[in-house]
Amino acid sequence: MPAISFLPFLQTVPLATRLLTLTLVLFTVVGLGLSYFANQHSSETRIPGIDIPWLVLVPGKSLIYPWTFLTAGLVELSIVELIISVITLPLACRYLERVWGARELLRFCAVVIVGSNIIAFGFSWLMWFVLGQEEALWGLPYHGLSGLQVGFLVAFTQLIPEHQVQLLGKFKVRVKTLPGIYLLISNVMVILFGSSPYMLIQFGFFVAWVYLRFFKLSENGEFRGDRSETFAFQYWFPPPVRPYIAAAGNQVFKVAVKVKLVQQWDEPAASYGLLPGPGGARAEAERRRALALKALDARLATSSPAPATSPTASTSTTVPVPASTSTPSATTPSVPKVEAGEKPKD
Repeated sequence: MPAISFLPFLQTVPLATRLLTLTLVLFTVVGLGLSYFANQHSSETRIPGIDIPWLVLVPGKSLIYPWTFLTAGLVELSIVELIISVITLPLACRYLERVWGARELLRFCAVVIVGSNIIAFGFSWLMWFVLGQEEALWGLPYHGLSGLQVGFLVAFTQLIPEHQVQLLGKFKVRVKTLPGIYLLISNVMVILFGSSPYMLIQFGFFVAWVYLRFFKLSENGEFRGDRSETFAFQYWFPPPVRPYIAAAGNQVFKVAVKVKLVQQWDEPAASYGLLPGPGGARAEAERRRALALKALDARLATSSPAPATSPTASTSTTVPVPASTSTPSATTPSVPKVEAGEKPKD
């Protein structure tokens, strides 16, 4: 029987992808093991993960363990969640790392995980302060890759929006529709099972979009964000509500520019916000066209052949005839063909 080795497969997986996957498996195994032993030595059944507040996000204790805003996103509290995450994480990270690079992939994952957990932390305290729900602080802790997974879908929507994938072997959908499907599922899960941890999908979607829209540095380093009109916030919603989302988004953008949370773009604030107008789309298209022409000129300059050597004396030379000008009175006499060594005729 031939030996089975995973070494060739691991060698094709980029470094940052391997690091994230191994961290996910390590943290999950440690968390599940400690939770299992805690339940074994306790007379009552406890909430999963509540015994490891230094690893997952328990809003009532997270200020004591601030690193959990990052580590909680790499911990799953069930075997089923671990299997799903181990499958989806390498597939998504492998593609994004080859497009963005290892450093940008790690930065994106950290921003989405920490940002969504911070919003979840504030949301839980708000629920306790307004509605008096203590389970929002001490219930099921926030954990897992659900927020980062929807962030990957937002990134794919930016990179390959029209690419089609097949779901359940029957349904073909475009990549740009997958975040909406995931958000719909999360809404159902929140209604049935509570906010934790399924609200992370909502928060992860928003954080990923804001980062890619306004803060991610472009490949050439000339600007930040994605200025294309198709990536505007309004296009994540049905057409009837888009004008209202656009109006509210533009106002939020103006406030964010005034307090210097985001940078003002080339377009005036009145014509651009979360919904750029046609002028902004044309400017973006012209900018991309100019960059493409610049790259093409540089490639042609480096690949142009060396100049040809001068012809020998025995080779006939033909003097080119210049084109006639547009002025009717201006005529250009024809120049006869001159062989080498022959005197030209008068």
